[in-house]
Amino acid sequence: MSVVFGVDIVGGSVHGKIKPKYAVVVLENGSEVEKIVSRSKLFRMVREKKPDIIAVDNIYEVFRSREELIYFLKNAPAETRLVQVTGRGQSLPSLSKRFGLNINIRNPVDEARACAYLASFGIGSEISVFIDKTKITVSRNRSLGKGGWRQKKYGRKIHDAVRTVYREIKNRLSDMGFDFVEDVKSGYGGISRGILLVSAPRSEIPINSFKTKDVQVRVEAVEKEKIEFIPLQKTLRYIIVGIDPGATTAVAALDLRGNLVGVRSKKGWGSAEVVEYISSLGKPVVVATDKSNPPELVSKVRASFNSVLYTPREDLSVDKKKTLASRFRTVNDHERDALAAAIDAFNSYKNKLSNVEKRIPAGMDSDRVKAEIIKGTPLHEIFANQLREEKAVKKAHSETVSREEILKRDRIIEELKEDNRILSRKISELRSEIEKLRERMAAISREEHERIRRDNYVRNLEREVYELRKRLREKDREIEDLKEKIALLRRMKMLEFQGWKEVKVLRKFTKDEVERAEKELGISEGDIVCILDSSGGSAAIAEMLCKKGIRAVICSSGMSHLAYEAFDSYGIPRISMDEVEILVGEDIAVVNADRFERVYSEKVEELKRKKLENLEKLVEDYRKRRVV
Repeated sequence: MSVVFGVDIVGGSVHGKIKPKYAVVVLENGSEVEKIVSRSKLFRMVREKKPDIIAVDNIYEVFRSREELIYFLKNAPAETRLVQVTGRGQSLPSLSKRFGLNINIRNPVDEARACAYLASFGIGSEISVFIDKTKITVSRNRSLGKGGWRQKKYGRKIHDAVRTVYREIKNRLSDMGFDFVEDVKSGYGGISRGILLVSAPRSEIPINSFKTKDVQVRVEAVEKEKIEFIPLQKTLRYIIVGIDPGATTAVAALDLRGNLVGVRSKKGWGSAEVVEYISSLGKPVVVATDKSNPPELVSKVRASFNSVLYTPREDLSVDKKKTLASRFRTVNDHERDALAAAIDAFNSYKNKLSNVEKRIPAGMDSDRVKAEIIKGTPLHEIFANQLREEKAVKKAHSETVSREEILKRDRIIEELKEDNRILSRKISELRSEIEKLRERMAAISREEHERIRRDNYVRNLEREVYELRKRLREKDREIEDLKEKIALLRRMKMLEFQGWKEVKVLRKFTKDEVERAEKELGISEGDIVCILDSSGGSAAIAEMLCKKGIRAVICSSGMSHLAYEAFDSYGIPRISMDEVEILVGEDIAVVNADRFERVYSEKVEELKRKKLENLEKLVEDYRKRRVV
């Protein structure tokens, strides 16, 4: 009795940080066993139970890459086949329903059970990554070292051992009738490596990989260039086809559950092309039209497939065709009419197919039974034919298995004899070596753990020192800046005691800067204001300062003409920083009082003189107008 594993992922992902877990259902001798296991436990179960089939919904739920898949199959039992049950647009729920399996798609155990049963029914594709050739490599199991007076003797001993094992394997393959190609690399006193490329699959080679003290033998299948999916058996998709012929011909197809399989329309579509398109979708059981009198193209297509012809009692009206096809999207009216014809045909068989489906046992292809029912075959006759087919398959399988079992038993006996003869001499040596290696591993583990702990501690300290030094440099720069500011403030304070005047500082001539200074410094009547960058100032901003009653403005750069006029109109003099002696800090400055008062007086007199000149000019202009 075969053993089948059904596998479905429960949680996590092979590509993510959370390790995946799998639901496994084992079918053996008519019984079921359910388990939830980790990925490593799943692989151990495969090695222990050696199942005939491992069935999955998607191979990439278990293997993250092609390389990992190949590595698994190389190390899996030779008789185990990996099968993906889905494919070619067929989902696990639809396949389960087709073969009479009830599953809950939210329950991974149910999905694993469905995978197992579908694979046991012969549904799915075997994953094939190896060609029917096997590579056997016999080579040294230890290095010859760096040299010395005994190296030649040591090398001769090892190369002779490699040659001995190579010849034994070669003679055994020859005695069993295998064809192979050799590739031998000579070594001092024998051979250093020998390769046998055998023209037979890995499962038929009666030799396994093994190692001795001096020699290692690696037996591995030869990889294909790409992964192949080989169907376990040919499963047809049975369909109901609707055709709308004309200048633009349309074809629509439904499966036997009413699901849309495909729809297409094309101008000048010939009957041969229509047949080819329908064949790409599946095997038509019914060919339908929306006309009570079938067009010639529909009759030709029906005859090509030997299908049942469906025609309505009377031509389908436009409203009915719109209603029938309303659930689906179509490009034009031709596709809608073809789809309506297919749906109308499906509806005529719907109740009969539904009743038949309830009577079909699990494991039997319900779509095949439905196709036979549509063609007029009685249900009891279908069951009888199925029973005869199963008995014939079982009989052929039994005969094949019996011959294979005899051959397999002989190969196993020969293999065990070979293993015993080679390995019995080395058991005591290997046991001693294993104990020494265990002691060495324990010592290395303790040393490695201590080294890692010490390295991590040092790295943490170095990282902490780096951060502290970085913060220290930042604090040093901050301290230097503060020292410079404190020194400047002390100097300003000393100058105030010596008669210098305080000045409020604006960094820019903007509204935001004026509001900031007003909030932080408090600009009041009689204050002197210094504008470090007076470019771009407007008349409105100048009036904001003037209305606060400031005494004078000290500027460092050019000011707009409109701002000039605003200050002049309020009688507030503008003084250049070059005209006074000023010491500027961050938000405050001090100016030499004597020099400021002298320049201030000059600027005030200049403003008065300018106003007087303007007044005289106005009077003169007025007189001239009166004379005229």
